[in-house]
Amino acid sequence: MNVVTRGIRSALRSPLRSGAIIAMLAISTGLILAMLVARSSVNAKIEEVKASVATQVTINPAGVQGGMGGGDPLTADQVAKIKNTAHVSSVAATLTDQLTGNDNTSLNPSLDPPKIHIMGPSGESTQQPEQKAPVITTGTTTPSSTVTEDKLTSGVMIDGTGTERVAIVGKKLAEKNNLSVGSTFTLYGETFTVKGIFSTDNRFQDSSLIVPLATLQEVSDQSGEVSTVTATIDNSDNVASTVTALKEALGDKADVTSQEEQAETTLAPLTSIADLALGGVIAATIAGAVIVLLAMVMVVRERRREIGVIKAIGGTNRSIVTQFITEGLTLTIIGGIVGLGIGIATSGPLTQSLVSNQSTNSSQTGNTQGLVRGTGGSPGGMMRMGGPGAVTNQISANLTSVTSSVTPQTFAISSAIVILIAIIGSAVPAWTIARIRPAEVLRTE
Repeated sequence: MNVVTRGIRSALRSPLRSGAIIAMLAISTGLILAMLVARSSVNAKIEEVKASVATQVTINPAGVQGGMGGGDPLTADQVAKIKNTAHVSSVAATLTDQLTGNDNTSLNPSLDPPKIHIMGPSGESTQQPEQKAPVITTGTTTPSSTVTEDKLTSGVMIDGTGTERVAIVGKKLAEKNNLSVGSTFTLYGETFTVKGIFSTDNRFQDSSLIVPLATLQEVSDQSGEVSTVTATIDNSDNVASTVTALKEALGDKADVTSQEEQAETTLAPLTSIADLALGGVIAATIAGAVIVLLAMVMVVRERRREIGVIKAIGGTNRSIVTQFITEGLTLTIIGGIVGLGIGIATSGPLTQSLVSNQSTNSSQTGNTQGLVRGTGGSPGGMMRMGGPGAVTNQISANLTSVTSSVTPQTFAISSAIVILIAIIGSAVPAWTIARIRPAEVLRTE
């Protein structure tokens, strides 16, 4: 019987102890694979999001101060300057209004208005008359960038570059007003036809409607006015120079922001997951190596007499070390195989759980910013919604769509780590075996 065969048989000599070691190694290996999959999937999503926004620049009126408004709307001349700036390949413009009930629309809002209580001099609480919640209307040249076509539950997408009196309506707003494809409603005294119904699973977005930009500008007497412009740059290498050129062209009348900068902030939850996953891989690797190390040290201590006898009858250090390393490898490989199976089964749920937990707060913050951020200056004191928060919302919406899968690369790395664990865990016992002297062992034992 050669040393390799003896090593394999010796590894399974004590079923209870071997089972415990294999179970601990399986958990460690499963965690390694699951964390590697999470890190790989998250990094892929980060690169995907960065690639999608790396060439986009957002231009908003200067002085935007959240729900307090501020600043003057962008004008047609400013939009023209943006279009004519070098390296700007395309421009998407948006104008958003808050419509207050019967004054300028026949639609009833689907959002409940906030209830305000004021404490009186004697401490009693007085509820103020409820104000009507606004119907948020967005006019845009690119409706599909605001609501993708796959979100349409019925009907078709509208042409944002036209002047037709058409709209796509959020599901909750449509249900509140009994609207369906082909239904009509009034907006600023004009009759609009519903061309599509969309659902984003976001109650704020699903309580709004989208119309062509020129149409909203015309019916609301806001000719040429724009809340937000998103400029697409022809190459990511030209973003910095184009941002500088836009700032010079627009002066202090507009704020110019690269969406890549916004993406860095919004992607922070995913970045933290990637760091956490890397830490988990390192910790699990160390734990696995320690498990093998302690197990093999214990085995060597128990079998000092056996080692001494083998050396006394002519066994070499090399053959004995090979036998014990084989034992360590056998336990590690069996534990690794079981662990890889565990990792494959748990990597998906673990990744989704990490992403969901990390993205919840970021998503809620982005939604709030997108709803309350305005540009002010609109007729009748109404705020135009839009701005950086809308971009943040679009990026945040992608954070929970991380697809996890075990790739050949992650599987190969996990397998290599398993082998590394076996080598590290067997190194010290091998050194200990080499120092054992037959005469001392036989004399003392």
